[in-house]
Amino acid sequence: MFPVLSPLRRPGLLLLAAIALMTVGLQSPALAQAAWRTHVDREHGYRVEFPGVPSQTQETTPLGNVMDVASLEAGTTGAFLVIATVSAEPLDGIPALENATTGAVESVAGRLVSKADLTVDGAPARDLVIEAGKGDVTLRTRMVILGSTFFQIMAVGPREGPPAGSERFINSFRLTPPASMVQPATKPPTQADTSPPAN
Repeated sequence: MFPVLSPLRRPGLLLLAAIALMTVGLQSPALAQAAWRTHVDREHGYRVEFPGVPSQTQETTPLGNVMDVASLEAGTTGAFLVIATVSAEPLDGIPALENATTGAVESVAGRLVSKADLTVDGAPARDLVIEAGKGDVTLRTRMVILGSTFFQIMAVGPREGPPAGSERFINSFRLTPPASMVQPATKPPTQADTSPPAN
């Protein structure tokens, strides 16, 4: 089972300690050479490159928030994930990211290695590197807030670090117009598709 993130326990957003259940081991270096494909989620309005075809699931938090998860295994002990969660009200940018940072570290009994603020297509974002539990798991994540939608782009790996290809995966995340803003006559909305990245 991949680690799944749970948002909106407070204005920020919390990670679940399921990340700490991952075991120690080395990721497959072949991932960096895998057939990368562009995954497009038109419902939430994003695109990202995965080193393969991700699976798509929905999870519901105890508070009733629905998380749409696109995930792909990375070797035997790693994973690439994008989680999109929509709240009932708009999220407050930097304060929400600050709460999310605190919650992420606390929920995995981890250590914050680094953090950096940035923007993604004009939206407030934050990069984190966290050592979870006893340091057996490394979490590299980018959190992005756009209106009432909270995106978490994650690469999870063993003590040695995130899987090969993690930076390409995380840096490929881009915001796109969601289906609700697209004219059906020009671009019929579908939930998601995955195709090879354009050359």
